[in-house]
Amino acid sequence: MTSSVAFRDTFWNVPGWAQVALYVGGALAIAIFAYGMWQRVSLWRRGLPEDRLDRIPERVGLVLTQALGQVRTLSQAYPGVMHAIMFWGFLALFMGTVLATIDWDITLPLFGVKLLKGRFYLLYEAVLDLFGLFFVIGLGMAVWRRFVQRPARLDATGRFAGVLALLFVINVTGFVMEACRLAVVAPWWGPWSPVGYALGRGLVALGMTEGALRGLHVATWVFHAAIALVFIAIVPFSYFVHLLTTPLNIFFSKLGPRGAIREIKNIEEAETLGISKLEEFSWKRRLDFDACVECGRCQAACPAHMSGTPLSPKQIIVKLKRHMHGELPGPIHGELIKADELWACTTCMACVEECPAFIDIVDTIIDLRRYLTLSEGALPSTAPQSLQNIQRAGNPWGLPAGERLAWAQGLDVPLMEAGREVEYLYWVGCSASYDKRNQAIARAVVKILNAAGVSFGVMQEERCHAEVGRRLGEEYLYQTVQQENLAAINRYRFRKVITHCPHCFNTIKNEFPQFGGRYEVLHHSQVIEELIAAGRIKPKKALDASIAFHDSCYLGRYNGITEAPRNVAKAVPGLRLVELPRSRERGLCCGGGGGHMWMEVKAQKRVNLIRVEEALEAKVNLVATGCPFCLAMLDLGRKVKGAEETLAVKDVSELVAESLE
Repeated sequence: MTSSVAFRDTFWNVPGWAQVALYVGGALAIAIFAYGMWQRVSLWRRGLPEDRLDRIPERVGLVLTQALGQVRTLSQAYPGVMHAIMFWGFLALFMGTVLATIDWDITLPLFGVKLLKGRFYLLYEAVLDLFGLFFVIGLGMAVWRRFVQRPARLDATGRFAGVLALLFVINVTGFVMEACRLAVVAPWWGPWSPVGYALGRGLVALGMTEGALRGLHVATWVFHAAIALVFIAIVPFSYFVHLLTTPLNIFFSKLGPRGAIREIKNIEEAETLGISKLEEFSWKRRLDFDACVECGRCQAACPAHMSGTPLSPKQIIVKLKRHMHGELPGPIHGELIKADELWACTTCMACVEECPAFIDIVDTIIDLRRYLTLSEGALPSTAPQSLQNIQRAGNPWGLPAGERLAWAQGLDVPLMEAGREVEYLYWVGCSASYDKRNQAIARAVVKILNAAGVSFGVMQEERCHAEVGRRLGEEYLYQTVQQENLAAINRYRFRKVITHCPHCFNTIKNEFPQFGGRYEVLHHSQVIEELIAAGRIKPKKALDASIAFHDSCYLGRYNGITEAPRNVAKAVPGLRLVELPRSRERGLCCGGGGGHMWMEVKAQKRVNLIRVEEALEAKVNLVATGCPFCLAMLDLGRKVKGAEETLAVKDVSELVAESLE
């Protein structure tokens, strides 16, 4: 150890019996680990088949950025830094242990090559010491957050205390061993291990003799080895399994459009409609459950939980995980998960956006809803009437199909004609066709398209695409309606589809392809942005107002369209854009998605009121939207809050149309 060339003396001061015990214990720990993982994988494989082996390079990239790079985890400051330095510290220590094993047990005895020597060894020591220190700091941050700050989304239980304590003891005993070795041998390269060197100097300053240091080293080495091997053995049976399941789940994550719900194939002949028992989950959903780290980010972001409904997306997944492992027996519906939990979901995807393990929480909730709707006929409140209206009259209100184009009275609105090609098929949607307030959106869009000289047309036979039905679990109605819609659309020639409703946009763009309808679909804010950029329209009239743009979940979070509506608003003279606390991909839901526009859900405080309060606190005059659902919910919210005189709500197309005058 006093050599002029730095090197790793693997078993310094370790008796032969302890070395033998290490190898025997290591083999046993690895065998237990392998058995535990085999059990878990077998449990997943009992699920239904699901293809998740496409686009391998993209999946590898996700693992590198999200698992190793911790990108999504770092999106939240304190917990992100806490978890990242713990993870990177653990990873560095693990890789250091693997490298030391390769050095001593493979390259040296088989090839006579010593890897851990010289400058490389000095770098190895410095890196491991610093990352070990980061790991301890991260553990301290975790203890402070979970057991002192105690946010509601985290469980401050003995199970997590034990997890943190075990990791802390493993790491600290490693530092103690290093400190004893450096204090006794005093090699010239000792300072390259800054933590161990400083701790060793401290032990010497306390008066410990060489014999005492050697004795402490052996005792600590044996204890450290034992608990490290116990750690390896218990990984598949404990919370630590997320070290493997989370990267795996990220690798197998959903790469298709976030807003595309899996269709029930051959629905007329399907043996099961929705999910009512564990056997009906796919292997990937089972992996989802095991990948959950119970961080509670989904719960903290969930508008339904925020408003005081029974739903916690975290608890949905945790309960299903415990059910899968036999800890929570009994039926899923009614006992494990109450119907009120499922119906409270607005399908806003805030939980999925936040989940560091990339769990498909909303898709699972909709599959559970499908069973209640299709097999039990247990739709809540007024939802059944709305779905019947869609089936009978082609719109949720049940109003006559002949009134669908009443909004266009007095406007030059061309109808689609067979054999005549237009640039855009303008899909108006039910809300702007029948809702008096939202009809102004359609009129504004037409005014803008006409002013720009855009070739477009609307379908007289347009009918509701029943997106609300699909989100409520009524897949049969949804598929039936889509056959009619596709037959009607395919009669006409057009290059693109334009919609102003994000629900229509998401359905036509991401879900129609499941049934053969593949079209280029643009949100009206994208089209208006292009028209302004091309100089085909120019907003001139100044509108003196400070505005905040409210991001629709189905536009921003589902489809990543956040800048186009903002750019449209910025193009209007006099408007001053102010960002709300929650915006873009992290925008707060209006509370109208997932069928909530058509049913009552018990809540302590409505989501739309929470959102209006945020706008009032931002002291803006106007909230701009790109969604008729959001406009309706926020308009109602400002009336409830008595803010009709101080806060206006308008679609971005209305602002541009007004500025064209």
